[in-house]
Amino acid sequence: MKMARSGASACLIKEDGNKKINVFGGVAADDSSNWVEVFDLETATWELLSVSTPKNNMPLKIQQSMVMEDRKRVYTVDEDGEIFIFSTSECAFWTGGEKESDPENKNDWRLFGQVFLCRGIGGRILWRGLSESDWKEVKGLEEELRGVDIIKICPFSPQRIAIFWLRGPAYQTLQLWFAEISLEMTKRQEVWGFWGNIESSGPVLSDSSYTGLNLLFADSLYL
Repeated sequence: MKMARSGASACLIKEDGNKKINVFGGVAADDSSNWVEVFDLETATWELLSVSTPKNNMPLKIQQSMVMEDRKRVYTVDEDGEIFIFSTSECAFWTGGEKESDPENKNDWRLFGQVFLCRGIGGRILWRGLSESDWKEVKGLEEELRGVDIIKICPFSPQRIAIFWLRGPAYQTLQLWFAEISLEMTKRQEVWGFWGNIESSGPVLSDSSYTGLNLLFADSLYL
């Protein structure tokens, strides 16, 4: 990487057979020539990408970045909740001034079909439509996930997601737990929305070194 970055966000873009990791932000961007950096998986090289931005000083920290289904746009959210759309074909950002509410409590955004998913606080999994602004809770998981501090969420298949969390106090053996959750858009109890069901769960890793566990990334290899 050519620039030291802090608070950046990255995503994998596949286009015309090429796979590249785009890294957004993490630097004070009074110069748009260093705000985006690209890693080419084929050549294993980094390249600074000069981009067009809607304002002179782009945000330092990008909370989320998600490649949309057309593979030509990246949906990004900064630390203040402002939304930016990046066009991969035009190397340009644009914004309509829309903002996400409470961005610090919505993490691990993922595109799941025609909705966004994220992990909220208190074991909640949230969702919203692509053109909507209000987040809703995935129903049916309140009892099973009560008190669970989810640390990662990722798509598992077109109908299922995976979540991870830690169990055990820091001074004892820590366990990394996994649950596979099926999701269905349906009407129950007079409410339309996503309803979840835990299909399987259990520990996948234990650590007794007392140094703690930190799951940095999780994704499916089958999507």
